[in-house]
Order: sequence, then structure tokens, then C-alpha cells
Amino acid sequence: MSGILAQWAFDAETKLTYRSAHASHPERLLAGCGRRFLAPFARKFSAREIVSASLFGRTLLMPAEHPLPATLARFPQYNSPLLLAVDAIAAETGSGVSIIDVGANVGDTVAMIEQTRPGLCSYLCIEADKRLAELCRMNHANNPRVFVKQCFIGEEEGVAVRSQDDGRANPSTKLISHDELSSIGEHNLLRRLDTVALEFAETTGRLGMIKVDTEGYDFSVLRSGPRILQDFRPSILFEWFPKLLNDRNELIWDGFEYLSSFGYRDFVFFTNRGDFYCKVSNPDRLFLRSLSSVAARDPGLGYFDVFTSNGPPICERLVQLSIEFMSSPQPTSALRSRAGH
Repeated sequence: MSGILAQWAFDAETKLTYRSAHASHPERLLAGCGRRFLAPFARKFSAREIVSASLFGRTLLMPAEHPLPATLARFPQYNSPLLLAVDAIAAETGSGVSIIDVGANVGDTVAMIEQTRPGLCSYLCIEADKRLAELCRMNHANNPRVFVKQCFIGEEEGVAVRSQDDGRANPSTKLISHDELSSIGEHNLLRRLDTVALEFAETTGRLGMIKVDTEGYDFSVLRSGPRILQDFRPSILFEWFPKLLNDRNELIWDGFEYLSSFGYRDFVFFTNRGDFYCKVSNPDRLFLRSLSSVAARDPGLGYFDVFTSNGPPICERLVQLSIEFMSSPQPTSALRSRAGH
């Protein structure tokens, strides 16, 4: 019975979220009130429940607290940077795209690409959280181009870690000190990206992109894969979240400077809503500090998604595609029309 109630509350909240963002003004007000009324009941019925969501033309299993359906209801262009990046890479390479997805969650990246570019990509989905990794496997069990590994990725291979739940199906990595080990039950060990993903990169022949979304550990993940970066020069899409980097005593420009040592010079920034923001070559520390201040002043922003490629053509094509997408009167339809390209 709890599962039925969780599904009902999940569906109702998603519909109300959509109406509160896109309906007429009176309907938006009513939907907003309905969401606020429903929220405490949804949390009560949905704790630790698995529900199904109709997303990207298919049904995905996910935790009831997952924010993605509501995010897409409010911002339909949310996934545009990823899809346009795949288009830009495929156009420049003239072939399929192999993708390493670190922080794959329930496999929503695979689902959104397969909706409009079916058969174009192969995927290595790496997810730290055991429950989310299993849902990712279930969601793509019938796709032979999807490989799923459950492990924590980081520089300090062998260090004890565990998953820290944020209550929104978006857990982060928690390092465990030596003193805490005796009091911590289940834990995992960090593994380097080179250790986990090098075989996939070598098997696919040409690695098209690494996507990283690990709640402030993105730079650590990238630093754990120097051989992959050196040998395959993939494009990279990562989340740049200055506040989380500061919380982890990570300098906000360290990752950019690390990538520049492998020849990554051009960076394309998107807002957390999926809108193109700017392109810059060789961003210096003052620029990054300025952009960090922009994110800090806007509570609705918080972070940027950043794309980089080893050489300007792919970044330039991505900017061109992003401008065309933003100019389209029906952006979601514009994305779908690129299927198969």
C-alpha cells in the first residue's frame, strides 16, 4: 500500500510542478499551493520507496525523492548541454560516441541520449551508491551498449569512503578517517578512474566524452584519470560548484589548471538550468573568481555545467549549436529534431 501511495504522491507532485511553471497565472498559483500542501504527505509516503517516472520516452525506476522529474517540468532545456555536446562530438568525429558517466545515478543520462540519438553511443555508467547503481542496471538491462559499475572514484585509491545521502537521491562521497573505521559498518574503497575505466576506453577505441557529476568531487575524479586524459583526449562535461569545492578545501581553479596541462584550453559554461552562458579560452583565476561570485549571489544558480574539449573545433560547434537551440521557438522540439545526426 505504501508503494501505491508513494507513486500517487510522486505523480501528483510532478504534475503540480509542471502547472506551477507553465500554466496560466491563476493555475500557477493554485498549483503552487497544491504543491506546498502535498509536500509533507509526499515525504511521509515516499521515504525509501521506488517509483516509476515517465521520462525521455520511457519508464525509469527511481527513488520517490528524486528531483529530476520536477526539474525537467520546470526547465525543459535542463538536459540540452549534454545532448548538444554529443551532437558536437559526433559531428566532428563522424562516428559514434563512447561515454564514461561518473555519477550516473539511475541512468538518466543514457535515457535522455537514447531518446533522440538511439544507437549512437556506448556507455560506462559508474555510480557510487549501491541502490542507485542497481536501478541503473535495471533501467537499461536490455541495452547491450550500457555497462554499469558500482564504485567510488577518486585520487586516493584505497581510502575508505561511504555514501552520504542528501535526502534527494543525489548522494555525495564521505571520506572515513582511520579513527572512524571501527564505528562504520559498510564502507567502500576509492578507486581511480584509470583503474576502473581504462579497459572500457581501450575496448571502444575512441573515447568521446567523460561526464562527471559527483557533488563537488568532480576535479578529484578527473585527477584520478591522467592516463585516460593523456591517451584518449576525450571531451569532458563536469559540474563546477564553487561552494562545494570550497567546503572540501578545493581551490576553484585547480581543476581548470589541471586540465590545461593536458591541452584543454577552451571551456563552455552553461547555467544549472541548461542555458548557454559563455565560452572562454584559458580562463584565469580572476575570471573564475568573478564567475564564482555570480553563482554565489544568485541562489537559483549555484553552479555551472562546464564543457571542454582538446582543441577548439568541438567547443566552437557546441557554441553554435547552443545559440541555434536558444533561438529556436520550441527548444525541446529543436533537440528532438536532431535525432540521428
